[in-house]
Parts: sequence; C-alpha cells; structure tokens
Amino acid sequence: MPILRDVVIHYAGTDLTATANEVSLDASFADLDVTTFGSSGNHERIAGIGDATASVMTFGDPAIVEPIFSTKPGTVELLTVTQFPTSGTATAGDRIYAMRGLLTSTKQPLKVGDVSKLDATMPEAQAEGLLAGQLLAPKQTISVTTTTSPVFFTGGVTTGQVTYFGVHVFSVSGDRTVTFKLQSASGTGFATPVDRVTLGTISAAGSGFGSSSTATGHQYWRVVATLGGTTGSVSFAAFAAIQ
Repeated sequence: MPILRDVVIHYAGTDLTATANEVSLDASFADLDVTTFGSSGNHERIAGIGDATASVMTFGDPAIVEPIFSTKPGTVELLTVTQFPTSGTATAGDRIYAMRGLLTSTKQPLKVGDVSKLDATMPEAQAEGLLAGQLLAPKQTISVTTTTSPVFFTGGVTTGQVTYFGVHVFSVSGDRTVTFKLQSASGTGFATPVDRVTLGTISAAGSGFGSSSTATGHQYWRVVATLGGTTGSVSFAAFAAIQ
C-alpha cells in the first residue's frame, strides 16, 4: 500500500506544489436507467455524460491567493497533477492527471489562530474531460532551444483516439518567447520525428493546450521548446495524454 508523500500540482502558470497540501480528483458518469419490460425484473443501466471535478487546498500565501485564484473565478485554466513522483521529484514518464477546469468557487476558512487556507474547486469545462497521461518534461528552466528525452507510450495512437498536449509556463524573463512542439517517432533515436501538435508562441506565464486526432503506431514522444529572443530564460513543464 503506497503512502502518499509527493504530488506535483501545476495550475495555469503557477506551481502550487509548495503551497498545497491536498488535492481531490473526482470523476463520474451519469447513471441512465434503460430498464424495459424485457429486463426480467432487473434494472439495466448505461453510462451517460461524464463529469469530473478537481479541488485543491492551498495555504493562504498572498502570492498565490491574490494574483492567482482571486483573479480567475469564472475562467478556464489547465490543471495538472503528477502523482507519486519518483524519489520525491517529478520525473519524465510519471503518471499525470490533467483537465481544463472552470474555477467556480474559492473558500477561505478564516479562524483566529489557524493557518490561513484556500480551497479552490474546478469542474471540467472542455470536451476532453479528465485526462490520464504521462509527464514529458518535469519543471525546468531553459535558456536555449531544448529537446526533451523520449517517453514511451504503450500502443501508440489507434484510430478514434486523440493525443492531447499541455504545457505550463511558469516564467519568461528577458526578451524570450517560446514555441512548444509535440513530436513522435518509432524509436528512441527519433531518426524521422513527426510533428504532432504545435502550440502558439508564448511570451508570458500561463499555459498552452492542443490536440491531434492522427492515428500512429509511434510509441515514443518528446517536446521541442524553441526559444525566441536573445536574453533571459523560460521555466516550464509539459505532458501528453492519449485517449
């Protein structure tokens, strides 16, 4: 039985790992009764529309509460949770859960003598729902164009599946801009890489998200982060999910 010690939480352009101590991901499907006279006296049911909600409990750090959550009620942002990072640090290939959630409520229990906290609730807001995938690029800071190491995905992308690509940009300094590209290949050497998703140019902290519906037997995936400008650096993390 694993003991939960390390979870990495990224929301929009903010790393909440050092301020959050609880996160909950709840997924469900509507229960639709399709019982008929021919059901032999037993209920028959099918799954209806799926739904998911994320709740994040953070300590009330003014640097988080004010510029982050207090400015985003009613907005849709990317949330990524990396569960059970290896050796206390998120590692490429770690399991991630991600969703583009609508910040519908924030709650701050304020009691004298207690630690200030903030509870934020975000139900899913886009058609892809709750994604389960893998971390391609743990949080890192780059000052030159960078290609990440390949990550293996079992089975590739079959017909009808979609590849989703998400990026969190935590900071952009100097005159830097960055463009992220998701690539796939049939082997770890990426002798003939194929561009799958290319995101628009990013010049400030925030997030990016895109998808591809192209089927492929490729099982190796990586990120190419192309920097523009001449001075400064970019801090980011990225993931992919196939479903």
